[in-house]
Amino acid sequence: MTRFGILKHRAKLQEQYLWTQVDFKSEGENDLSNKALKAATKLKGCGQFLLFHNYYTIDQVKLAKAHYCSRHLLCPMCAGVRAAKSMSRYVQRIEELMRQNRKLKPVLITLTVKNGQDLQERFKHLRSSFRTLLDRYNDYKKKGRGFNQFCKIDGAFYSTEYTYNPKTKEWHPHIHIFALLNEWIDQEELAETWHDITLDSYIVDIRRVKKPKEHGYSKAVAEVCKYALKFSDLSLENTWEAYLSLKGNRLTGCFGSMYGVKLPEKTH
Repeated sequence: MTRFGILKHRAKLQEQYLWTQVDFKSEGENDLSNKALKAATKLKGCGQFLLFHNYYTIDQVKLAKAHYCSRHLLCPMCAGVRAAKSMSRYVQRIEELMRQNRKLKPVLITLTVKNGQDLQERFKHLRSSFRTLLDRYNDYKKKGRGFNQFCKIDGAFYSTEYTYNPKTKEWHPHIHIFALLNEWIDQEELAETWHDITLDSYIVDIRRVKKPKEHGYSKAVAEVCKYALKFSDLSLENTWEAYLSLKGNRLTGCFGSMYGVKLPEKTH
């Protein structure tokens, strides 16, 4: 209950900011104002209906039903629900793939590109670079040519994240990947491949994932399924800027043996 209250409070602040961006005198002729009006209206209704069930036998209160706005780039409540659904599905898929092949090696991979003030330009650069890397991966898997260290991945899922540095006024775009490897990746070689593609970044981080008995792979999966935007670190203005730049773009996906696990497009 407390968590929902915190998320709702941030959503309310975002809604109030959006109302200040609405030009009521334009009579619908201002496109940016129209977008702000539509988003503010959606946020206003989000979370107005929440139905909790009290499971007194196990001393737990769980959310059973709710009305959401499905604006996960603006609304922390919807972002949280989306992340939880994605995490649940991927944990199940990982467990099954590991059961089928116990030799697979789980790792977390992070790929970045150079920071920049133009979020949309940096997003397009990151997306284009990662698509090139995936094209090379698929080309090797299908035709056996063009091997690189990324091709050692059996299957993976990924998400993009965008953080902001208020001092430099630059956005930091990066991709988080949970991957199951057939063989260990040479990090330096992958960094060289990534730089050949991006032309501006050698930064590649690879970390082995362990499976604690109490949480399994949930913690590592949560690192990938977390919000595309970290609301607590962004101003209301920056959040709106990011929404306008990223809205309608695919920010998550999967490939290899992990393909077929569909992420929830909307929260219900």
